[in-house]
Amino acid sequence: MSIAAIGFFIIAFCVRLTIGETTVLPLLPACIGYFFVQKGMKAVRFENDLLKLAYKIAKIAMFATVPILVLDLVGVESWAYALYQVLKFAEILTSIAIGYIVIEGIHQMEDKYGYVMGSYELRTMWNIIVGIYAVTEAAAFITQFPVWLTAILLVVKLMFLIMFMQKYIEASQLYDRRDAQGKMSKEEDGPRFRL
Repeated sequence: MSIAAIGFFIIAFCVRLTIGETTVLPLLPACIGYFFVQKGMKAVRFENDLLKLAYKIAKIAMFATVPILVLDLVGVESWAYALYQVLKFAEILTSIAIGYIVIEGIHQMEDKYGYVMGSYELRTMWNIIVGIYAVTEAAAFITQFPVWLTAILLVVKLMFLIMFMQKYIEASQLYDRRDAQGKMSKEEDGPRFRL
């Protein structure tokens, strides 16, 4: 489950370098991020329907985002620009949705096993990441948007992404330490349990 944190990082922090007028070099292609997410969801997909849905979406998105990668590398001609923007928008919506689906799946596991895995903190951090994501994506279309403000937003987004990954990995480790009955081991701290 914890390997999906790498996927969330890649999906949410997609950096693209523009070369020339049409070629874009994605340093962190989304298809690789979805590969890690589906790898992480594979072990927990039978826990509840939401995690199973996240696994299926990640598996489909892993292949569906390859055309965007190809268009980035070969360059987008003017006649294909509208199609490219539609594909990009679908990719953005998918990346946002899969985060929420996984977080809600973790919340259902909290209810099922009766201990706190940090779903509320994960949701708060993901909301902030999505907000910054929306602003930076919109800024790409605004020519007057200051570059220094975009840089600050990216640093803040990176900071929250790292915190999200840390909390997600903690939730994964907590899940891995449950026993056969779904109970936590005795060395776990009491406050992590729901009352």
